[in-house]
Amino acid sequence: MQLLRQQLQLTFRFLKQSHRSFRDVLVVHGLLLFVIIPGLTATVKFILSSGNITYLSLEQFPTLITKHPIVLVSLLLVGVLILLAVFFEFTFLLFSMYFIQKKQYVKLTQLLRLSSQQLKKVRISVLFFFLLYFVLLLPIGSFNFRSDLLAKIQIPAFIMDYIFANRVSVIVSFALVYLSLLYLGIRFLFVLPELILNNKKVREAIAISWQLTKKRFLIIFLTFLGISFAIVAINTLSFIVLLSIQSLFDRYLPHYALIAAVFIMFCMQAALLINIILTTISSFYFMILLLDQEQRLPQQLFVSTDTTTQAFSSWQMVGLTLVASLFGISVGLYNYDYLKNAELSNPLTISHRGVSNGNGIQNTLESLSKTSTEYHPNYIEMDVQETSDHQFIVYHDFSYRNLANTRLVPEENTLETARSLRLNENGQTGTIASFDEYLAKAKQLNQKLLIEIKTQQTDKKGVAERFLARYRTQIIEQHHLVQSLNYTVVETLKEKAPELTVGYILPFNLIGPPKTNADFLVMEMTTLTAQFVTSAHQDHKQVFVWTPNDLNAMERMMFYGVDGIITDRMDLLNQAKKLDEEETYADKLAYFVVGFG
Repeated sequence: MQLLRQQLQLTFRFLKQSHRSFRDVLVVHGLLLFVIIPGLTATVKFILSSGNITYLSLEQFPTLITKHPIVLVSLLLVGVLILLAVFFEFTFLLFSMYFIQKKQYVKLTQLLRLSSQQLKKVRISVLFFFLLYFVLLLPIGSFNFRSDLLAKIQIPAFIMDYIFANRVSVIVSFALVYLSLLYLGIRFLFVLPELILNNKKVREAIAISWQLTKKRFLIIFLTFLGISFAIVAINTLSFIVLLSIQSLFDRYLPHYALIAAVFIMFCMQAALLINIILTTISSFYFMILLLDQEQRLPQQLFVSTDTTTQAFSSWQMVGLTLVASLFGISVGLYNYDYLKNAELSNPLTISHRGVSNGNGIQNTLESLSKTSTEYHPNYIEMDVQETSDHQFIVYHDFSYRNLANTRLVPEENTLETARSLRLNENGQTGTIASFDEYLAKAKQLNQKLLIEIKTQQTDKKGVAERFLARYRTQIIEQHHLVQSLNYTVVETLKEKAPELTVGYILPFNLIGPPKTNADFLVMEMTTLTAQFVTSAHQDHKQVFVWTPNDLNAMERMMFYGVDGIITDRMDLLNQAKKLDEEETYADKLAYFVVGFG
């Protein structure tokens, strides 16, 4: 309770002293959000288009080195620009809080000039440390710096699911790595301020930060935790009140419900923006406070400051009023369109690996039969791999270790070897099926399949061609779908068999939908946004999502407009599909808050 009181006192003190700088931080945040980020995204798309490169993934890296060195260098330069932009944002926030603490008024132009001057001092060692800190440490959550430039750097849900679905040793190892990065993130907390404010070298700054945090580790950790908790708690309470008000309009004043929803959505958008800004800059303010207590702040920065504020001129007031009015009208129109037209989609139901709620062993005939007859999914998603004797089996992992407790690899062993293994999962035992057997069983059940072709072979095109030569007719007759995480496989399938319905799997959403001949895109849910779904639909491509496994996530994906949901919980997905009640404006606002539109 005492800690919470301290955090509230710190927040109120910060708000009292920072009301002038709040506008400046908002302006720079808007500059990043509406100018720099779209500009960098457009630049990446232009670079890829200029090199006639239709997609970007790790498997493309060797090709970029050998065949597209100019594109690779250009992309690396964009990466450096992103780092510099984040460094600029960090520097701007740091200087803003410095002047708040020093009780000195500084103009926005002066802050921008001072922050820009710091870019000239950036050395390779600084960039390297910056990359290490913000790419490796911040996504883990060690510090409350929320940069939109880094918003997509996070641990995907499928990796977290893999970690916590496996052995205790894996979970323990992950926890140890997490805690280690958390510890390092806090111990390195003052490195960047020392580099920026005191012009220290990286080695010196690390030593200073290590010393400053030696006895303050717990206080720093609890303070950042308290700041986050306090702001999230206030925001959550605000959203509950706003949603309750909207529910009253929906129920008792339906004729005014849409107007009320547009206004309440505007309030929520403002609250979300304030949450991001407050969480970030209050953390910076606390960091500056600690440095001031340790007498580590410079007495005077090389910028002209004045303790008096300068009133806005009449022209400036007119300009600000005009900009605010245009912004308000734009937001209002967006909100009206969103609330008027947004509705739940009616997605295809797809069982992930043919298992629902642990009712069997993934990708086996028994699970196929059980899930199909009990849950009646539109499709059962399953995985095929080619063995060393050019047969196809139904198996997911690139090693038999997890299910069969052997280090043998499917692509390096024969079909006979695969069939001899005993699988163990969910308290059951079973055997590996050939794809021929799986197809026959699916035909018997009248069950359509979503077939994923998995391969680590160098000749990926050859794998796709051999697959088509053997199964093309059956797949077309039974109306199965085919997908792959490998771009070459996808494009080969569409080139050789254009009548097939083929999907391209993307584990990340970095720059929007890729250019591909695929008929649909399959996106991991962590970075999927409504904007991605809209862009894909504009390209006449459907979007499937994997793997939401709770009702809230499923309904949010349906509200995004996805065309198919791949899940481990067919029971919940069927339940979500039965929710045929008309969505209220309160429901739409709730989905907006959860998914940020």
